Amino acid sequence: MAPPSPGPPPSWAPPLQAHTWGSLPGPHRGPTIELWPFLGFWLRSGGFLLLFLGTLIAVLGATPGAGCYTNHASCGSGFYGQAANALLIAKILWVLGLGGLGAGAGIRLHWGIHMPLNPSADEVTWLLAARRANWTMLILSVVLLLILLLISTTALSGVPFA
Repeated sequence: MAPPSPGPPPSWAPPLQAHTWGSLPGPHRGPTIELWPFLGFWLRSGGFLLLFLGTLIAVLGATPGAGCYTNHASCGSGFYGQAANALLIAKILWVLGLGGLGAGAGIRLHWGIHMPLNPSADEVTWLLAARRANWTMLILSVVLLLILLLISTTALSGVPFA
């Protein structure tokens, strides 16, 4: 009989280390999207789309048909109601569109355009032009909303109330 060996057999693997409580690395995340520039872009895009749809509805609904030019009696009172409804829908879409354009420009101004730590002259020129364009879009949308408000309230002065 051989004497017992003092160590483990040669095929023996050491046990796995016990789990220690510590911070684990976070899950791998792909490229992230910055929320504010993303939101500013989609608000401006949606605002432009609403302005386009409002103009399209106003043109389609408030343009008299060919029959109105050849026979004035064929227009009747139905056309004027249709034109008024189309203009009302167009004004609502214009207000929503201008609001989206203004909000998108304001978001881009506040959160979206940042000056890098060591900017080059081209980057500074581009950032200043982007800020100027967003300020122009913001001010223009507010002025157009004010004009639309004034036009809508002066149109009410001729409407009789029952």
